[in-house]
Amino acid sequence: MSLYQMALMGSGALGAAVWGQVATWSSVGASLCIAAVSTTLMLFWVGRSSAPRIREENLTPSNELAAPVLADPPATGHVLVTIEYRIDPAQEAAFREVMQAYRRSRLRRGALKWELLHDLGHPGVFTEHILDESWTEHLRRISRMTADDAELRNRARAFHVGETPPVVRRYLVDGTERG
Repeated sequence: MSLYQMALMGSGALGAAVWGQVATWSSVGASLCIAAVSTTLMLFWVGRSSAPRIREENLTPSNELAAPVLADPPATGHVLVTIEYRIDPAQEAAFREVMQAYRRSRLRRGALKWELLHDLGHPGVFTEHILDESWTEHLRRISRMTADDAELRNRARAFHVGETPPVVRRYLVDGTERG
């Protein structure tokens, strides 16, 4: 917050000194006109030179995933979710690209950590690891899935060539109990 305040106040002080000097050399009216024209030109320049606009995200809640039900859900401890994909090795680059977008989605929805593991002994086998703070947070992350997240999930699963859907496993991480 202090850096923000320093930048804001410093910019204001520098601008006052510059435009005060311009007004001294010309007049107050000319200084204001020059400031208006230069501001308008800068606005167009920044609009043209900034990064292209990303499409607006569809944040409509998706009810595509049903929350897993456990007879005795853990009260504490991190939850590790693994999803094993079997893909065509020729599609690896495209799969990795989709998974990087999926990574951002999972972390944005509350996962503590995300990683994609590639099985060195089997070129087409990838395992996604997602770490959640707790079982409750895991359920929240599932409930936060949006339509765009569901679309990413479907794109990732489209690469899967196995006869059955990707294998999903959930583990309680030993040593994270808070007691």
